[in-house]
Order: sequence, then C-alpha cells, then structure tokens
Amino acid sequence: MATQSFRDVILREKEMLRLRRQKLQQEHGTPEQENWFGLALSGGGIRSATINMGFLKTLNRFGILKKADYLSTVSGGGYTHAYIQATVKETESLEQLFTEEHAEAMRQHGEYLAPGQGFWKIGNTFLLALAFFVSWCMSIMSPLIIGGILYYAYGILASLLGSNPFADVGLPAAQIATWVLYGAGAVFVVHFITNVMLNFSLSVSKLFNWVESVLIVLVLAMYAWIMLTDLRGYQSETPELLDALLKMTILFVLGFYINPNAISFHRYYRKQLSDLYLRFNSHRRNIPLKDLFDANSSELKQYLAPYPLINTCLNLQNPGGDEKFKGAKASDYFLLSPLFCGSKLTGYVPTSFYDDYRSMTLPAAVTISAAAVNPGLGVYSNKMLSVLMTLFNARLGFWVSNPLVLTKAYSMVWWPIYFFRELLGRIGTNNTMVNISDGGHIENLGVYELLRRGCRLIIAVDAGEDRAYTFADLNNMLIRVRNELGLEIRFRDDQQPEDLIRPRPSQVYSKQRFAIADVLQWWEDQKIIDPATQEERNEIVNFDEPKKVGTFIYVKSSVTAPTGKPHLEKSEDLKYGTYKYKIYHPDFPHESTSDQFFDPIQWESYYQLGQYIGADVLGLKDLEAYDEKNAPQFSVEALIDWFDSPKVCPLFAAPAASRPAVDSDIFESARETPPAAEPEVKYRM
Repeated sequence: MATQSFRDVILREKEMLRLRRQKLQQEHGTPEQENWFGLALSGGGIRSATINMGFLKTLNRFGILKKADYLSTVSGGGYTHAYIQATVKETESLEQLFTEEHAEAMRQHGEYLAPGQGFWKIGNTFLLALAFFVSWCMSIMSPLIIGGILYYAYGILASLLGSNPFADVGLPAAQIATWVLYGAGAVFVVHFITNVMLNFSLSVSKLFNWVESVLIVLVLAMYAWIMLTDLRGYQSETPELLDALLKMTILFVLGFYINPNAISFHRYYRKQLSDLYLRFNSHRRNIPLKDLFDANSSELKQYLAPYPLINTCLNLQNPGGDEKFKGAKASDYFLLSPLFCGSKLTGYVPTSFYDDYRSMTLPAAVTISAAAVNPGLGVYSNKMLSVLMTLFNARLGFWVSNPLVLTKAYSMVWWPIYFFRELLGRIGTNNTMVNISDGGHIENLGVYELLRRGCRLIIAVDAGEDRAYTFADLNNMLIRVRNELGLEIRFRDDQQPEDLIRPRPSQVYSKQRFAIADVLQWWEDQKIIDPATQEERNEIVNFDEPKKVGTFIYVKSSVTAPTGKPHLEKSEDLKYGTYKYKIYHPDFPHESTSDQFFDPIQWESYYQLGQYIGADVLGLKDLEAYDEKNAPQFSVEALIDWFDSPKVCPLFAAPAASRPAVDSDIFESARETPPAAEPEVKYRM
C-alpha cells in the first residue's frame, strides 16, 4: 500500500470532524473559514499531567473541552489525554470527567511507579527494581543469540576444514596471556594507588589508561590465538554436527521473537501509567488506538471527545547509509492517531493497515509519547548515551513499521540486529523498522501539529520544568514553525511572556499566567496545476505582508501573588496543606521532572493550580461561584472574540442574577456594563 501525504491525512481528519460537529450540533465558523479549535498539553511527567488535569477540569466545566476539535498531547500531557479518552469511552459523558472520586484515587496513587503505603510501598519499590532487572536480563538475549550462533558456526567451520592448520604453530599463547593478565592486574593496582596519591595530577591517569589499553588488547589477542589453535570440529557422521545445526537454527528462529517492544522496561512503565490514569475504565482499558475515534458511529462515545493527536519523535541518529541525514542528529514529528500514523519523512499509513499500528493500544501510544529515556533522543541524541542506555536497558521507546520500506501488512523482523542499531546509533529511515520516542525530543508543547492543521484558536499549556523561566520549549516551537511552516507567532506588545509570566529578580510570583499571540502566515505551500501538462505540483507562495490566520494562547505553569491570607476551616486540611506547599517548596510549580513520586498534598497542589490557571485564562475571579450545573456554556466564536479583545471578562464580573445564559454574544452584550465588585475569595492558589 502506498503511503499517504499529509494533505490526505488532513482531508480525512476534517471530514470526520465536520461530521462530529454536525452530530454534536456545534457548528462554528463558516464553510469558507472554519474555526478549528485545538488544545495542546505539554510534556513534563506527572507534574504536567496533574496541572493539565486541573486545567481541563475548569475548561470542561464551562463546556470548552467539548468544543475542541483536536486534543494534541506530548509525554506527561498524554497521561491526562489517556484519562479523558478512556473515561469518555466508559461513561459516554463528559460530565463524568474529573469527579471527586477520580481525583481522590489519583491523589492517593500519585507515586504511580511505586504506589502504596507502608509494607505495600516497600513491596512495590522492590517490584520496580526487580522488573527493571528482569527486563535487562531479557534485553541482553540479543547479543547472546548472535554470540551463540557464531559459536556453533565456529565449530561447524572447523568440521569442514577437517584438521586445524593452526594447531601446530608452537606459540606458548596460554602462558603469555596469563603473564599479560597478571601484568594488567599489577598496573591496575599501581594505577589505583597513584590516583589516590596524586588526586590533582593532569596526565598520570591517562598515561595508565594507555598502558592498560595495550595490555587488554594483548590479552584478547592471546586468547583469540588460543581458541584458534584449539579449534575442534564436529564429526560430520556423528550427532554432534546435527546438534550444532539444530541449536543454530533454534537461536536464529528465536531472534524473530525477542521483540524489544515486548521485553524492555517499556512494558512495566506502561502498566503503571495505565493503573493510575485508566483505572476507571473497567471494560476497555487497553483500547486499540484505531478505535478511539469514529464519527460514523451511532454511539456518542466514539466521537464525543476531541480527536486525539499523540505526538512522538522519529529518531534519525546518524543513520548509516541514509545520505540525506548522514552525520546529523536528525528527527521528525511522528504522529500516532486513530486514522493515520507516520511522519513527513516516512509518509503516513492508515492506523488499521500495518500489524503493529493496528494492534497498538492507547496505553502503548501514550507511553511511547512519554519515553523520555531512550538510546535515541531526537535532537538530544548522543553516541555515548546510546551505548550506555542500550547496555543498561534504559529503553522506553518503540520500534514500529517503517511506512517507506514495508509494502505489506506484516513482515518478519530479525530483532537482534536492532539491539546493535540502538547500541551504535545506526537508526534511520532505510530500515524495516523505525524508532520513535518521547515527543518532547523534538517539540514539547504539542502545538506544531495543531498549526499544521490550520487551527484558528489554539490554547497550549506549557507545564514543562522551567524554574528559570527561559521558555526553552516555547522558543524551540517558535523557531520550528517559522522555518518549517511559514508561520510567525507574534505576541502582542502588552502580552510578552518575559514581561508577564517571568518573575522579576528577587520575586517569585508572576504578573499573569498566560500570554496572547497572533498567528501570522508569511508563506504557504500551495498545490498548483500546470496549465500545459495538467500535472499537480507544490509551489511556495510568499506573501508581501503576513496575514493573520489564528490566535494562540500560551499558558504557563506559574503562581501569582496572593492578595491576602485565606481563611481556612479546620475541616479543610487538604487546602491548608496545599497553601503551605508553596511556602515550603519554593521550586513549585517547577519541581524536577525526575520526581515522578507525588504524595497526596503535592498532587493536590498541582491539581488546584491547574484549575485556577484555567480560571485566569477565562477571566474568572471566583471559580467556586460556579458548579457544573450553573456554569454557562459558550461557543468557540466567543472564545476567539474574548482573546482578540481582552478586557475585564463581563461574563464572570456580572452579578449572578444578570449573568447571560450562554452563547457567542455573551461577551459583547455585557461589555458596556461596569463590572460588579469582586466577591470575597476564601481560597485561591
């Protein structure tokens, strides 16, 4: 089957999304300018997942989650994504999301890699260590298989030679090797003592390393000579030769089954994520990716949630034989979605076509998107890291069929060679399988795919670790979309993230938690029909002046200064704990992503922060004044209008009795009404 172009992917997606809008009765925009709306959730492990959980809870309360066409996620944001997709499939309702029952379960199991208390905590920690050790033992089967095949081939070759021509060469190899080995040991002892005594010497240790290298090479050469002179073949008329051939065949066949996707630590990681975020889906927890979305279905649950875009990174680390990437640490955006999987460099294939895509599940896709530890790290790849991570089984990524190479739905793969591809960094697009890992290895915000789809409104939550507020992930995205898509995200003069969100020196609080930008288009890749030949070709069309094509809302995990000390009742222990959390954890909300063990107070702190950030984006000053029953619902046009003309949000400033019900004119109808006094806030993070 021929691969599909990105245009084909977009046409098919939007066909399904138009049908979804029609069934949900939420048409917005016009046929000439459809207001596609996308939400992007960044990477950042459980910290990002928990902030995004709270953020989407606020948006869902006001009917915004349902209005989104796309939900694009990376890494930790995908944890939240998995929860939404699975819960909607289970309950067929958005109202059943973010319930207190669900929040309490996640709050108590935030240490998802080793959950529990007391004895169970110790047991799960031991289980974590054991799981890693066992997967490491399985991972070294690849070099052992190759070593075993070479060993038996060595014996068979000797039998074909008849007699060993090297047997009579009289070098005392064993004795020489023994003395060299003793010498290497003596040098090692002297090296150790010298290092301790001359701690600050610049050259002594390296000099010893040179001597040790020569000695080790001599030892290996001597033992190789011993093996060569002792070469003994099998008698062709005895069962020995047949036994060797049989063992070689068994090892070779076994190589087709030691799939690293099945035996690496990825499996344990996937199970722990599923136990936390998919625990509420009792029927289809392991739902196939291809079954996540179907607007043609008569069941509401098949299209109620936004269309999922799960972002991963295609690793192209110095691929041998692939001239266009040779010598470069290249990567590409690799999409996993219900309709299509693939990238620009490999092309796209229907998810239901290849066996490994057809059988890929939602937990697997989300775990791949969160595979931050992997021999291939996209633009962060490093030869030494590839060697160390492969040898020590730090392999959370995934090998999938290469759309460029495969021409049939199933192909046998001899997996041991892929162990050495990871080890040596020989990962490219000319292999039968390609390696994909954490989407943050190329673009950590999940915004790129939404911009490619022409979304008129994008709300992106950046919950990555950024305690210095350098906006590294934002800057990476801005550069990529300008150079690759011809789009400029231009923040408005009074909406610069560095001025609003970054705390000033000697301060720890931000002025604002989000910034508004216009999406401007400078050039476009258009399809042109040649009048002479009637053939289609792509042509770059440059614009004299950029045209606005969308609005981008950049939301940053940050804390604004409190206006006063809250009045908390004794019964509000959890809120009091979260109030103290910021006081005694100054890095909040940018604690290290390596911390994947959230206790209940830590989890609740980030969860509440996400809710209040969502309220800030909507201009809401009193989040507690609205519950799920009386919260107004409004359209995408209302959101676009609100962000394009940001004033005091009249929807939330107006008294409850005069609050408009819902719709796109709610902002416009109240702009002339002066805001009412802000209600007293008992607690706000």
